[in-house]
Amino acid sequence: MGNYNIPKEISTELKINKSLYLFDLLFIIGLLMVTMMLRFFIHPTLQIPFYVFMGIFGLLMIVRPSTNPKKRMYEALLLTLVRKKSTYCAIDRD
Repeated sequence: MGNYNIPKEISTELKINKSLYLFDLLFIIGLLMVTMMLRFFIHPTLQIPFYVFMGIFGLLMIVRPSTNPKKRMYEALLLTLVRKKSTYCAIDRD
């Protein structure tokens, strides 16, 4: 009978190197593809600043905020925009 290794948990993100995860790499590649599709709508004199802006935007979106290190910045911004504004909850300071 074969010997199969069954992972104990599957929710851990795959790390490529010390600070880059697989999802971050795929996010940057997707953003690069969107940038290349949008370049036709940008005036030729503004294309280099557009590339710089999109690069900085991509890096800022995958950074993990210090207030919630388990989420990335785009997840924290999405949760902020989607949450109900009329609902309040207690913040535990411990």
